[in-house]
Amino acid sequence: MNSAQVDAYLRRLGAEHPAWPTVDVLRELQLRHLETVPFENLSIHLGEEIVLEEKRLLDKVVGARRGGFCYELNGSFGALLAALGFEVTLLAARVYGEEGRLGIPYDHLALRVRTVDGGDWLADVGFGAHSHHPLAMGARGEQVDPGGTFRVVEA
Repeated sequence: MNSAQVDAYLRRLGAEHPAWPTVDVLRELQLRHLETVPFENLSIHLGEEIVLEEKRLLDKVVGARRGGFCYELNGSFGALLAALGFEVTLLAARVYGEEGRLGIPYDHLALRVRTVDGGDWLADVGFGAHSHHPLAMGARGEQVDPGGTFRVVEA
């Protein structure tokens, strides 16, 4: 992602260019992303081609001011974070369904983000009922968040 794309993405979020990739910056960017970029799957219903390449994701989320589903939203957000100096790892995830059954493999995409000051964080801007802020990957107890109470557990 080039500097013009970073600037455009930050404008889309209403955020300033951060000096350092800190946990406070990650928290702010995740919340702003959730507040400004909608989760939506209209492309699926409209029969539009979905391509998970960085340029296409940025064209949709930033250029067309659209939203997307988890792979699109976390893919584009991960690219932004990496361009800002965060260390980002894409995580294949499975989702528990309404009946408490674990869903199919690769059903969801989330992000592991390493900051310069606070270790590893689970960031997710592509799941409807997720936390507003990143979750500490190393914490094994409950993590209280405006979006609910969450736990990170070994799978």
